Amino acid sequence: MARAWTLLVVTILCAGCATAYSEGQYALQKGRYVEAEGYFTQALAAEPGRPDALVGLGIAQYKQGEIDKASDTLEKALQVRPNEPSVRLYLGLAYLRNEDTLQAEEQLTALRSLDIDPRIGRQIDRALEVMKQGPLSGTVREFLIGSLETEAQLSRDARDALLQAQRAQAFYYPYYPYMYPYFGYPYLGAPFGPCLLVRRGVGWRCI
Repeated sequence: MARAWTLLVVTILCAGCATAYSEGQYALQKGRYVEAEGYFTQALAAEPGRPDALVGLGIAQYKQGEIDKASDTLEKALQVRPNEPSVRLYLGLAYLRNEDTLQAEEQLTALRSLDIDPRIGRQIDRALEVMKQGPLSGTVREFLIGSLETEAQLSRDARDALLQAQRAQAFYYPYYPYMYPYFGYPYLGAPFGPCLLVRRGVGWRCI
């Protein structure tokens, strides 16, 4: 009985954590940064050190201009997710906004070595070239920050559009062989449905 109660409590806590994180991600995507920060903080209270919640919190703090807080949060995220592009990007931007060019250059160089969108890569190359030429004026600094953020957003928008297009070509098809014994299930490839029917070339296939 005690074990069952413990499992129930853990399940409820985990569900609450997942909900808080999901709500935080949604708020972040919608530009509601104060709300996002609250949700990510809630997720971290339920599950301290959760990497994706740390990333989301750091970005939400950065977007609100809480640069020092964002730097601290993203440094913690970096310890567990050193190959997460968004961590490197926003940590680099935070250092750049704080006029710590050397730290910003280190983060952007590390970001450039990751598997990222080529457009962002080219923008980073241009930014690094400018940064190596000497002290940055406030105007140039803001231009570099804005350019990097804009390119990153365009990359995210393009990725999201691609995912939506892929989902638009798939729909749930409740296929059961005993209901449709002659409906070409060898071609669909899923004789024991139900399945997700996805367009493949000129035809459809269950996956």
